[in-house]
Amino acid sequence: MDYEKIFLRPLVGLLEGKPKDMIERLTIDAMNKHRCLVGEAELAYDRFKTKPDELAIAEAQEAYLSSMIAVHAQQTVVSTLLDILGYIPATPIEKAH
Repeated sequence: MDYEKIFLRPLVGLLEGKPKDMIERLTIDAMNKHRCLVGEAELAYDRFKTKPDELAIAEAQEAYLSSMIAVHAQQTVVSTLLDILGYIPATPIEKAH
């Protein structure tokens, strides 16, 4: 594991000694959650860009920023889980929305 990059130490300890298949399932779930959060952030960005007045723009921008915080936090979870797992698991291909 590369200890110079950002990772979540609590996940390392939590999953220490757990079966690889369990860690793989958790990793795939985290990857799918990340994809959903990215989709939500894209929708929030679209709403932000199409708001007509300043108050609506401010609210939409805050929703977008909140969405992006969730995306980046989840990316750290995914990255840590991938490091623990040691490989990128195959995930089902999803249809475009």
